[in-house]
Amino acid sequence: MLRYCIVVFFSGLLLLPTNSVAQADNQFPLLDSLKSILDQNQQVKGSYCIYKSGKVVAEGSFGYESGDYTYRIGSISKTFTAALILKAVEEGKIKLSDPIDKWFPKIPNAKSISIEMLLNHRSGIHNFTNDASYPQIMETEQSRTDMLGRFASMEADFKPGSDFNYSNTNYVLASYILETIYGQSMQALLEKHISKPAKLKNTYFFLEDKKDEREVDSYYWSGSWNKMPRTHPSIPMGAGAIASKPEDLCRFMRSLHQGDIIKSSSIGKMKGDSDYGLGLMQFPFYSKVAYGHNGGIDGFQSHASYFPEEDLAIALCLNGAQYPMNDLLVDLLSIYFEREDYQLPEFKQVDLAVEELEQYIGTYRSANFPMDIEVFLEGTQLKAKATGQGSFPLSALGEHKFEFKAAGISMLFEPENNVMLFEQGGMKVKFER
Repeated sequence: MLRYCIVVFFSGLLLLPTNSVAQADNQFPLLDSLKSILDQNQQVKGSYCIYKSGKVVAEGSFGYESGDYTYRIGSISKTFTAALILKAVEEGKIKLSDPIDKWFPKIPNAKSISIEMLLNHRSGIHNFTNDASYPQIMETEQSRTDMLGRFASMEADFKPGSDFNYSNTNYVLASYILETIYGQSMQALLEKHISKPAKLKNTYFFLEDKKDEREVDSYYWSGSWNKMPRTHPSIPMGAGAIASKPEDLCRFMRSLHQGDIIKSSSIGKMKGDSDYGLGLMQFPFYSKVAYGHNGGIDGFQSHASYFPEEDLAIALCLNGAQYPMNDLLVDLLSIYFEREDYQLPEFKQVDLAVEELEQYIGTYRSANFPMDIEVFLEGTQLKAKATGQGSFPLSALGEHKFEFKAAGISMLFEPENNVMLFEQGGMKVKFER
């Protein structure tokens, strides 16, 4: 997932669990309640759409009045790029088995890496957005020569085909292949092969010097909403440079699965037989299964997927969130499917005096974690900051317990012992002050 994270240990790919808003006909009144709760607690900025049998059944925005907003969708761009690659295969321009040394001879192991390995992240090519130097280049235009030089200098993570590692580099290279074999820009290919057949009116490669007037900025929460930096689109290319809106994403996912863009046999290849196929991944929701992708870039978070059995598409585009996107997706789907066990979210925060918060201030270190975590006060807000990363606010949940819910971070302090227990995504680390 292409992104510039507030904290480097922010969660990557999200999955739905197995265990307001203007609505069509207002048939889902709980959505109004959900909007009210999230807006009152300043939890989310963004929009969503639920699309059943080719028609919008619910749509709207959080944190905004109703409006026509366009968002950068990050790694959902990969599904578009993969579809374009499969289209090129259908037209006989390339084969999935073609080695990439024909286009990129200087990439490590290029002779052993196939186009298919780029699409299913089994190439072993290092993810350039994980490098510590990436934030220094992300806002500056980069030529293809610059990017390929950067990629060629990176050591491989593993032998091609031997493992899986999500890498944005793979899809930047895939978009270069597309532009080379067609002699056209990604924007032109997107328009011809996807936007026209799927009837998308608000989907395009965003431009640094020509921001669409409907395109919103992205924000992170630090006691208030703060604008995020803007990645130059020359960098993510087909890995994350597309802008769109929820209804268009629903149309795209449905059109893709129904054979309007590529053949049904190609869709089967995209789905694959594991969690990640060729530009599509599986999203289980209880007994139902959807296929789609998540995205993230510069504080934007997005999701688009399609449930084939139900002929249902859902898309969510956020440009600011304290509340986890995955939880919001569960909310929306639970309301749509009328889950009897569903309960609206609650936000209970304990208010602590500055004097009480001061006992947690300090720099915490662990031999099992590569960065220090500094805990400090900014006015009356307790915040934390990992080495080399942006700060994030901590909300008190009870005695000595805090969270940063947007990243699924929990921190339990033992001030008398100078200890902090850090948890995120199943990882638990003990820090000492």
